[in-house]
Amino acid sequence: MSPEVQRRVSLAVRAGEAVTDPADAPAAVELARLAQRRLTERTLPSALRISGGVVLVWLVLVALPVTISSGVHPAALAAGVGVGVLLFSVILLMGRRQLRLARRAEQRNLRLLEDEADDGG
Repeated sequence: MSPEVQRRVSLAVRAGEAVTDPADAPAAVELARLAQRRLTERTLPSALRISGGVVLVWLVLVALPVTISSGVHPAALAAGVGVGVLLFSVILLMGRRQLRLARRAEQRNLRLLEDEADDGG
């Protein structure tokens, strides 16, 4: 497959669309399935790692200095946890959106293959 075809297939899958050329549909279905597997495997661990890191950085750079200078501030601690939870939620929502787009691309390209088989058979 040429780089141009790979690019078109990749763009269609990322957008949740079917490819325009039925000959590219099998590659698009395979790419959509691969994307779904990767997203399913990586979204939750990535969200945990990123949001946990942000909470840790917040605690070290904001909450710890405030605590050392003037005592424990529950608001500073809660804000760090809140930022982490918010970031975690945003990452999960973005992952779910990409997963939905990959599923939609798979379904549309499978439908394109079925229509092509019906027309040819």
